[in-house]
Amino acid sequence: MIYFEKSLLVPISLEEEKSKSSGRYNTEEVVERLKEDFHNKCYICEQKEPLSINIEHFIAHKGNIDLKFSWQNLYLSCGHCNNTKLAKYDEILNCTTLDDNVEMALYYKCNPFPMEKAEIKVRVDSLKARNTRELIEKTFNGEHTPQKKLESANLRNRLINEIKDFQELLFGYFENNKHEIFKVKIEEQLSSRSAFTAFKRWIIRDNERLFAEFNYCF
Repeated sequence: MIYFEKSLLVPISLEEEKSKSSGRYNTEEVVERLKEDFHNKCYICEQKEPLSINIEHFIAHKGNIDLKFSWQNLYLSCGHCNNTKLAKYDEILNCTTLDDNVEMALYYKCNPFPMEKAEIKVRVDSLKARNTRELIEKTFNGEHTPQKKLESANLRNRLINEIKDFQELLFGYFENNKHEIFKVKIEEQLSSRSAFTAFKRWIIRDNERLFAEFNYCF
């Protein structure tokens, strides 16, 4: 999970739908705006261009009309993460609020070999941080049902492949005298638009040499 700057302007269609007795919060305008704000990524797992898209309520609305149609309460998630979160995790770090410092509150790691599970650690302790760690671990490592076990394994495989490709870029950068082509590609991988950015940025933070080279990217 990384910080996303969410647009403040409320979609007109959302206000119009709220006034109806059976209005929809997932209008085309809302979906397109969330796609742009979250760079077409699930805000929880950071999977890029997920095939299953949910418009997720950050705080479960439980029938509350104001929460149901609140623009600030609507987030883009994949179906796997939304179904894992449900109404169990209202108290989690808010990735659209700088005060929650989502990128430094948690530590992310996943070694491609020997195909390890994702490791999430709390760095700045709080109830929100602990809940967020538990939620993200479930999305990548969950085995509470056979279906979730398979979904988590598939998601983790995408993460591992992404990490392997990123590590190859890092090796290529130093093996080719810090060639500009590799530098540009690494910068792209560390941008908020990349898949699984939090894991990649912690690879950089974990190594003094890499951090000295690329800390400006975030």
